[in-house]
Amino acid sequence: MDSDQLYNIFKTILQHCKTHASAWPFLKPVEKAEAPDYYDYIKFPMDLRTMGDRLKNRYYVHEKLFMADMMRIFTNCRSYNKPDTEYYKCANTMERFFNNKLKEFSLIDR
Repeated sequence: MDSDQLYNIFKTILQHCKTHASAWPFLKPVEKAEAPDYYDYIKFPMDLRTMGDRLKNRYYVHEKLFMADMMRIFTNCRSYNKPDTEYYKCANTMERFFNNKLKEFSLIDR
């Protein structure tokens, strides 16, 4: 698959993720005002807006980079939030959705 095909697949997947009902906690970077100690715990923050910027700048030359950033969103969320929170549940929902998209575009095995 060439880089333009990959770019278009990433763009499509990212767009689907951004519009998903459970994506709201991940649309932009976590604000210090909302979670003052977040950056004490989370050393490598990631969010869908940052991923969009990285995509535009052609940072994702390989699907592993794209998948790693997306998974980082979910693992960061789960390491900062408790399992009974809405955020944690959104991360689980989004991770399932993302994995289904990867399968749909044959980026991972079914």
